[in-house]
Amino acid sequence: MDLTETAAYHGSSYSHRESPAGGDYRGTLGTAFLCILSGEPDEEPDEYQFLETPDVEAFNEEVRAYADLLEDHGTETVVAESRYPNATYTADAYLGFDGELYLSRMASDMRRREEPERFAFVHERGYDPIVPFQFGEYFEISNAIPSNDGLVLGVGQRGTEAAARRLASLVDCETTIVRISDDMQHLMGALRPLPDGRAAVRPEKIEDHEKLERCYDDLLEFDETEEVTHEQAMNVTIAADETILMPNDTPNAETKLAEQYDVETTSVEEIRSGAGGLACLTGRVD
Repeated sequence: MDLTETAAYHGSSYSHRESPAGGDYRGTLGTAFLCILSGEPDEEPDEYQFLETPDVEAFNEEVRAYADLLEDHGTETVVAESRYPNATYTADAYLGFDGELYLSRMASDMRRREEPERFAFVHERGYDPIVPFQFGEYFEISNAIPSNDGLVLGVGQRGTEAAARRLASLVDCETTIVRISDDMQHLMGALRPLPDGRAAVRPEKIEDHEKLERCYDDLLEFDETEEVTHEQAMNVTIAADETILMPNDTPNAETKLAEQYDVETTSVEEIRSGAGGLACLTGRVD
């Protein structure tokens, strides 16, 4: 059944399917949904929210290398292909949490075009995804970050407070809502869980970031350096074996993390053509 051009994503009409078991809320991945480009985009980069036109072959090669790295460290990967360039940043779309799979309601008209394709992709793999947000609300799942006891939800450019509260009402866990600064697209860019119950944080980008002190065992603070702001040094993921995977060209951040954790790096030079990084590429399912 081809669902990619339907409106099925507005709400599931299918019988409940078996969902993955709940996972480790420190941020360790059980399954990673990734996406590659099916061809070179027709429009100018500004029209699909990229910084520059990607070299499709090089972009896909970096994504596949990252997928191989995840697999090497025990994380199952599922790779789709899309004609929508922004669809490669799957972290904005998919959140597996407590045995359910949640899909975003995208903030921009441009990105809403991806929603039927995303619904079809996960449905065909046996999931019955939930889209909890009502008309007029939007919440991109990159604004939902696992904490030690549940979720931290960000309100800002791409997540309304009403939508954050609606998601909070549906999950059976502790939730903390924080506001992120206007120049941040998602909470994911300012808050990343670490393997030992702590979290990396950019305190200047989260209002009332002191709230996070009750969500994690400790906070590892990052200043607004060139590496952090432009090279996206905090755009990291944690593989199943608790190895931190990060860019290979942010040596100061790498050193800071490697003092306390196992770290491995990979190239994101072409991936950054879309202003994204490893965490942005990774739709997480625990």
